[in-house]
Amino acid sequence: MAGDTEPVLHTSGIVEVDHDQFVVSNDDTDTLDVQAKGTLIEVGPGFLATYTGVSYGPARVMVQVWQAEPADEYDNWEVVEESVITASAAINVRSLEGRPSEGLGQIPAGSYCVRAHARGRDTATSQEVTEPVEDYLLQFWPTPLDDLAEPPVVATLKKTDRAWSDEPSNDTELWPDRSMIYARDENGVTRKVDPESDLGRAASALTRAYGGRPLEGKLTDQTYAKALAFLDRPLVDWLAQQDDETLDEFKTFCIRTCFAVSGLDNYPWVNEWADRAIAQRRLDEDYFDLAERVKWDPAIPKRIVPGVPARRESLQQYEAVKTLAGFYEPVPYDALHRALETYMWALDTFGMDGYEEFIATLRERFEISDE
Repeated sequence: MAGDTEPVLHTSGIVEVDHDQFVVSNDDTDTLDVQAKGTLIEVGPGFLATYTGVSYGPARVMVQVWQAEPADEYDNWEVVEESVITASAAINVRSLEGRPSEGLGQIPAGSYCVRAHARGRDTATSQEVTEPVEDYLLQFWPTPLDDLAEPPVVATLKKTDRAWSDEPSNDTELWPDRSMIYARDENGVTRKVDPESDLGRAASALTRAYGGRPLEGKLTDQTYAKALAFLDRPLVDWLAQQDDETLDEFKTFCIRTCFAVSGLDNYPWVNEWADRAIAQRRLDEDYFDLAERVKWDPAIPKRIVPGVPARRESLQQYEAVKTLAGFYEPVPYDALHRALETYMWALDTFGMDGYEEFIATLRERFEISDE
């Protein structure tokens, strides 16, 4: 009989990881509205997102719903975190792009404590896998509404893995600070702030304005459009109107420009990847492998750049490599999605100090008007 010693719902299945995450949400959830994050999960209104070790591929997931808080069982897990969420409609495990996972049951609408467990995230970090190497357990149980009166926090109960750690793995490594975002104050001065500060919340609210009007047409379900439209809405609208050939030209320009500003164009072995992707209009090798090689190559100078408004700082050379995502063939996204993703990594490459000039260059190169 279900009760305090057994879950009322226990399902297991496979989720397809993409872009280092999967989520628990429904079709109407804005998973960019993050209110709190740890090193395993981030939470917001009606959703939970999970950080994975692999970048793409399957992962094993168990979901349990309990009537009351279950007993602690941390021994078999490398990281455990807790938070609270409220879902106004049923939620389920799905890919970052919203594809529900087969075999995993729905979690009824309600207010929950959630305890997330993971292991295996250090096994194939930033790689694409064809077989699961990571395991996740998500436990939900009801919580009083009083627990939701304050903004949520993510509590780390155990952590022995290195995945998504804030600390660098050695003293000489450049390591972006993932705990803070960048914003401009009322005087236009760039500030590095807590996402939960007044300035941080104002910056996040600005992203959800999408540049002054709701997203329409092809942009409605585009995750990266939701994140970037506020920076230059006419540019994002223009992308949605272009054919595949023009989008390929746009991606190519972004890649070349980012390789130049980051200095990667000085390294032939790095340029070979870009040349091949651009010439073939596809890239079959995982660009994350190249990004990791660049990151750890002592011969390549690295630089931390401050994030564009509402985003975190980045390792410039790493982000420049990620612009190749627009040609990454094994992940079946449409041409607009790929162009928007390349645009996002390009903005992260330039950062707060250079993104406006980069956007102006794009507008001039492609004759993008304000209309």
